[in-house]
Amino acid sequence: MGKHHVLDSMGAAFARADVGEIIVEKDRPGQPHAGKVFVAVHAHLDDVPYYAAGLCAKLMQEGYTGYLVRTSNDEKRGGQSTARNILSNEQEHAKMARALGFRDTYDLYYQNHELNNISSLDIRGRLIFLFRFLKADTVISFNPWGHGEENPDHSVTGRAVEEAAWMAAVETDYPEHMEGGFAPREILERYYFHGRPGQPYNRVVDIGAHIEKKIDAIVECRSQGGGGSGSKLRAELARQGKRLPVLGNDDRTADREYIRQFLLDDDREYGKPHGLAFAERFYHIDQRRPSVSKVDEYVARNAVPA
Repeated sequence: MGKHHVLDSMGAAFARADVGEIIVEKDRPGQPHAGKVFVAVHAHLDDVPYYAAGLCAKLMQEGYTGYLVRTSNDEKRGGQSTARNILSNEQEHAKMARALGFRDTYDLYYQNHELNNISSLDIRGRLIFLFRFLKADTVISFNPWGHGEENPDHSVTGRAVEEAAWMAAVETDYPEHMEGGFAPREILERYYFHGRPGQPYNRVVDIGAHIEKKIDAIVECRSQGGGGSGSKLRAELARQGKRLPVLGNDDRTADREYIRQFLLDDDREYGKPHGLAFAERFYHIDQRRPSVSKVDEYVARNAVPA
C-alpha cells in the first residue's frame, strides 16, 4: 500500500500526499487550527455523518470553525410525502449539525437525485460565494472523480466543490463579491471522501476519540441513514416477547448501540491495518505553498550587482 507516515504532535508532515503514500492523521494537542474555517459540503442528510463525522469533530476540537452545506432537498427519502420528507430531513440536518458542533448550516434545496439537471454554473457560483463569505481555509466533500459513484447528487456536488474551491481565489470571477466586501479566497486544502470501494485515498484519520460524536450524528439521521433502527428493532423484538441486551432499556440507548454494533464496520476495517479502533479515509490535497518561491530562491543565490 506504499509508504506510511504519521503526523506527529507538532504537526510535522508532508506538504502533499499523493496516491500510494498513506498518511495516518492523529489528534493534535491544543488548538493548532485556531482561527481556521472548514466547509463540509454534502448532498444528503447522512453523507457527512457516515463519511466524515469523525474528521469534522476532530478538526473542530483542534480549533477549526465548521460550516455544513447540503446541496439537495432530500425529498425522496423518508417514506412520507415529498413535502414531509423535505421537512423531516431539514429538521434532522439541523439536529445532526448541532450534535457535531457545526457553527451553522446552509441548505441549497436542489431537487433530490436530479442535481445533474441543474446548471453547474449555478451550484458553483453559490459555493464560491459561501467559500468567500465564510472565509474557508479547507473544504471537505465528495471526490469529484471518484470511481464507482452511482449517485448523481454526489458526483455533481463533488465536481462543483472542486471548481468552486479553485475559482474562489480568482478576483475576476464574480467581481461584485469584492464590491460587497467578500474578498477572493484561496482554498489550498481539501479532504475528499472515500465514498465507494476502489476510490483512491491517501489519508487515514484516526477517529477513535471522536466515535461518540459520530454516533451522535448518525442517530439524528432517522429519515435516512438508519438513526432509528435500534429502537425499531427493540420494539419489534418486544412484540415477539424477546429482547437484545445490547440494545439496553430505552430507545435512545437502542439507537446508539445499534449504530455502534452494526453500522460502523467500514470505520473498524479502515482502522485495522494501522492499529486503530476506528478510522475514516480521504483523498487529501494540500496545495499550501512555501513562503519563498523557487524564483525568489534563485534570485537570492544568483543575482549580481547591476
